[in-house]
Amino acid sequence: MHSLVSSNDEAKNAFIFSRIFLLLITLPVIAIAAGKAGFPFDPTQVTSEVLQHNSPFDLQTYLLAWWRWDNVFYVRIAALGYHHQPGLTVFFPLWPATIRLLGYPLSLFLPGETAYYISSIILSNLLFFVSLQLLYRLTNKYFDAALAKTAVWLLAFFPYTIFFSFGYTESLFLFFCLATFVFLERGRKRDWWLASLCAGLAATTRETGAVIIVALFVCFLQHYWPLPQYLRSHRREMINALCSLLIIPLGVVIYMLYLYLNWHNPLLFLHDVISWGRHPVLPLTALFSSLWYLITFVVPLDSLYNNLLDLCFTILPIILLIKYWRRLPLYYSVFALSLLLYSLSTAVDFPNPLMSIPRYLMVIFPCIILLAVEWKQNPACHRYIIIFFPLTLAVNVVLFAIGRWVA
Repeated sequence: MHSLVSSNDEAKNAFIFSRIFLLLITLPVIAIAAGKAGFPFDPTQVTSEVLQHNSPFDLQTYLLAWWRWDNVFYVRIAALGYHHQPGLTVFFPLWPATIRLLGYPLSLFLPGETAYYISSIILSNLLFFVSLQLLYRLTNKYFDAALAKTAVWLLAFFPYTIFFSFGYTESLFLFFCLATFVFLERGRKRDWWLASLCAGLAATTRETGAVIIVALFVCFLQHYWPLPQYLRSHRREMINALCSLLIIPLGVVIYMLYLYLNWHNPLLFLHDVISWGRHPVLPLTALFSSLWYLITFVVPLDSLYNNLLDLCFTILPIILLIKYWRRLPLYYSVFALSLLLYSLSTAVDFPNPLMSIPRYLMVIFPCIILLAVEWKQNPACHRYIIIFFPLTLAVNVVLFAIGRWVA
């Protein structure tokens, strides 16, 4: 009971202070930028509503401050579906469907797509708050309350934490990943099905979610090893757990069936990924390309910040996994490694091959736990994290608010 109260308190405090931090940066930036000459937005990165409200004296200018980039497409899919614009099937369906659940009732009171935008902001923040509680719970189980507290605060002020509040898929995806492991930890008969359901929903949220099945299979092997011995004494339990894994790809299969029925191409989302400029490569290719561009000084100045930050926050989880591989249960580490390698198996062309990768890697919560371990083991890193994380987060908020690509 005490642990649950502590979890709620730490999650609440980390959430409140970090979201206040985002607001305190965003609102003055919007006021200054809109007051000077309005935002020079490319119409493809914002909506007509944002373009219409472009004055520091218009309250809606501040309300719509986070309606940028990919959130535009998620909101549009939630409001209009996939058919109105080609190329949108790259955005998996569960997050737009979730936005629609709240957005449709709100649309009775708010015009246009604004209701769905408000829905995306409310839901992404709510899901992130719950995710912080789940992260505290899992970390506390294997370490202690102090390290769990550190993990929660590190994630709340992570330089890319804006995407847990600005209507992207990160909050929903992280929530289902954490919920999967919470059910695996309980280990009851029905919990295998609940864990697999959450894993399947994560896979329907984002393409990278498919790799969760690897972690669940490793957990199954660990739980029932040696297999012949358990097969004689716990056959029904083993069959129950193994059958539950079959529901993980079900959501993706349904999505592929939808694509086939509408466009006669069940793999259309993969074609759209390529059409958006992201193509498959060998894992780590993008990392070495980015490093090469930087050391040969061929990166344009306007891409230098993104390249440096992308490289730093791609290398960070790799170092943490190598250094602390044995500090977590094997299926946690396998989950982290699988998601890391899968995310790094695609790249974007010059000048930013690691585009969006840190955002994909941020949801690998075992690496956040390992970062908290590093915080505990290496006090020398405290001053760097305390200064670097909030400062970088503030810069990312500013860039995002004025319409610059962040991740």
